[in-house]
Amino acid sequence: MKSIEHICVMCGHKEKEGIFIQGGFICDDCEEDIVHTEVEDEKYHYFVQQLKQLWLKNA
Repeated sequence: MKSIEHICVMCGHKEKEGIFIQGGFICDDCEEDIVHTEVEDEKYHYFVQQLKQLWLKNA
């Protein structure tokens, strides 16, 4: 059986493994980055914006 690739809303890469949040796919690598990113990190605000867009899209 062929695995389906999804496009990650955080990095834009096609991946097979990850999670869906509010209809958006987040790959395992980005999920790991999100979980371990400190508030002071520059990436934190990017992740918040991307997640906010998912929530607003489905509101």
